[in-house]
Amino acid sequence: MEILKLLIIGVIQGVTELLPVSSSAHILLLGKLMNLEVSSSLLITFHLGTTLAIILFYWDKIFKNFFTKAKFKFFLKIIAASIPVGIVGFFFDNFISEKLRAEWIIAVSLIIWGIVMILIEKKFIKNEDGKLDNVENVSWKQALVIGGSQILALIPGTSRSGITTITGILMGMKKYVALEFSFFLSIPVLLGTFVLLFVKNHTVASFTQIVGEPVLLNFSIIVTSTLLFGVITLLALKMVKKSQWLTVFGVYRIVLGIAILILFYL
Repeated sequence: MEILKLLIIGVIQGVTELLPVSSSAHILLLGKLMNLEVSSSLLITFHLGTTLAIILFYWDKIFKNFFTKAKFKFFLKIIAASIPVGIVGFFFDNFISEKLRAEWIIAVSLIIWGIVMILIEKKFIKNEDGKLDNVENVSWKQALVIGGSQILALIPGTSRSGITTITGILMGMKKYVALEFSFFLSIPVLLGTFVLLFVKNHTVASFTQIVGEPVLLNFSIIVTSTLLFGVITLLALKMVKKSQWLTVFGVYRIVLGIAILILFYL
């Protein structure tokens, strides 16, 4: 695959994987517009750069007081909350790939959850006083419910960060804290999918088929582009965290969903 195409995918994936807008929907449109087929294995490879971006951006929160009981409990909650989606994703991977990747499903998911985002921000975020304002103080109940909601994100077009943020808000978190928790939850999920892919395709020949030749250069571009634009996206989100960004993303999702329906069915 040409370097320019890898860079374009890297930019799109690095940004949309972290925003509540569904990276799968954007890659679908990208493939349609560029006559480009992007395999699931290639997208999973891009997850490594996104994961590294999150770890780098939250370096202090992850490693500060790393060997304390409180930090251990927080990590344990993250791992436990990631188990349900891991199990469902593992056993239903073929069903999801074969039955749920239709363009109309992605479009409808975009529109429905876009509407939900708008309603959530209008109805539940008028006053955030008294809501959880420290991601590390998440309760077991909050962690497990939010983690379980990730199962819905296995439906393309839903957005993992979107559904976990919505659930976090409904569970009593401040909006940005809910988004932050979704990023922490993504570390074992995204890293786990990449490790599983690596185990399945540990030979040079297998990875050549996924990323193309030259393997080392292409792999470096994949990781670097998603890492760079992942960090840029995280910085941008932190800067606009007090604005009505959930509504903005909701409207954007609705427009994107309609665009997909028009592009594929009219």
